[in-house]
Formats: sequence, structure tokens, C-alpha cells
Amino acid sequence: MKSLVLLLFFVMPIHAALAIDPGTAKGSLRVNGTVVPLTLSFAHLHDNAEKLLDRPKELRIVLADREIPQEALAGIAFPPVMQMARDGKVRGLLLWLDPGDRKRVLVTLLYPPKDPRNSLATLTLGGGSQDALKKLDIGGNRVIGEIEYRDSGASAFDDMPKFSYSIQFSAPVFNERPVTADLKGKAAQDSPQVRVLRDKARALAKADFAAVRKISTERANKAADAFLAQAGAKAMAYAKEAAADIEQSLKKLERVVVRGERAVAIFEKGEWMTFARESGEWRSDD
Repeated sequence: MKSLVLLLFFVMPIHAALAIDPGTAKGSLRVNGTVVPLTLSFAHLHDNAEKLLDRPKELRIVLADREIPQEALAGIAFPPVMQMARDGKVRGLLLWLDPGDRKRVLVTLLYPPKDPRNSLATLTLGGGSQDALKKLDIGGNRVIGEIEYRDSGASAFDDMPKFSYSIQFSAPVFNERPVTADLKGKAAQDSPQVRVLRDKARALAKADFAAVRKISTERANKAADAFLAQAGAKAMAYAKEAAADIEQSLKKLERVVVRGERAVAIFEKGEWMTFARESGEWRSDD
């Protein structure tokens, strides 16, 4: 269900870290021959209270060519910095890792793909006996490290960008907003977030996209507009399918976890949907 709704309709405030020194980066990124100097770094620790990540905790580090809001690293699986990269608002790297496991790191290239329909390029480093990063020290609300990668030039996909980098960084670590509510049973079913989801299912069943827009966030509406433009005449059928999917998932609702102005409804089999409060009202963010 999550993947389908993301296709259809496709941030959070952060607690300040105790460390006040800004994040820095020294080095450069080369993408298809273009050199991108990286000068800033940002770090964010997700506590995984929702139990939706495949690791106990997740440390996200952004090495960037410009300033970005700290909340751009927050969320479950698609932090806003990824959309910023697609929109050309930042260039750099996003590192994902379990702070308790230095052997493996995912690296997402924050650079607009040649074909806007493609995902951002991501590679996995490590997996062997050696650490994936040349250096990584975590402690005292700060992360210091060094990472290097040289593209071999071989790719199974013609549209896959070739990129290399060598970067040193030092960044204060910020934390996900703490959980303010963890609802189950009747409390979850009666929550304002689930009421929004029921309204969305009814609107999608009628293919009433105007009604869906009214209860969706600005980010979700932007993604929906792009999808509807591509779906054309099939949009109505997709909408009705998504409505039925939501209705079935609501029967398997397990929890609603709220973090201030953000929330996530969690269903069986690790499926979820997100929400955000905009203009004082809860709205669907998928």
C-alpha cells in the first residue's frame, strides 16, 4: 500500500544539539566530470521509535555545497533533502549508517538525475572486514569522519551518473523530535490522522482530486501533480485502487506515532503513511 500511495501522492522541527560549532566539510564531489565543492556538513540521528527502520538507530550525514535546514534530514525513509536535490536546491552526498556498525554505509548522490523519473543514485560501501569510511568518530554530540570513493567507470545503466569524492567532515549531531503520543487500538482509530486517511480514501474512491488536495500537504500535492500529469487517463483507475488499498490497511492499523507536528500511521507488515500539521490542521503527507 505504501508504495502505491507514494506513487499517487508523491518537516519536522529538530531538537538543537548541544554542540554549537557549525558543520564543515573539506573536499569535492565529481559528477560526470563536473566538480562540486562541498563545504558544509549536517548530521541527524533517528531513534527508530516507530520500529520501521531495518536497524536499531540510523545516523544520516549530509555533505553539501550550501546551507540546508536541519529538518531536511528528518523523517522515516525519504528525508526532505532528497526532494531538495531533485529540485536542484542542494548538491552533495547523503550518508546512511547504523552508528553501531562501521562496516557498511549507504551513499545517496544528491544531484538531479538526468531523467526526473529516475531515483537518486545510491551505492552501498563496505560489507567486508574493513570499515566503510576511512575515518568515523562519534561522540559528544558530534561526528567526525572521512570518506572516499573512486568510480570505476563501469555501469550497467547508461543513465547512471559516474561520481567520485574525497571528503573530510565534522558536524554536530541533531536528534529526531521526541515522540509526543503513541496511540493504539481505539485511540489510534479515533485519531485526527486516521480521520484524514479515511477522508482521503473516500475522495480517492470518487477520483475527487480536488478534495484530496485540500487534505494533503504542499509537498504531497506537488508530487501528486507530477504523477497525475504522467498517469493521464489511467489516473482515475489508480485512485480507486489506492482507495481500496487504504481501506484494507485501516483494518490492520497497529499504531499512530506522533512527533509534534509530524505523525505516522503504522500498519501490519511494516507499511506506513505519514502526516504533517499545516495551518493548524493535520494533512496527509504522502
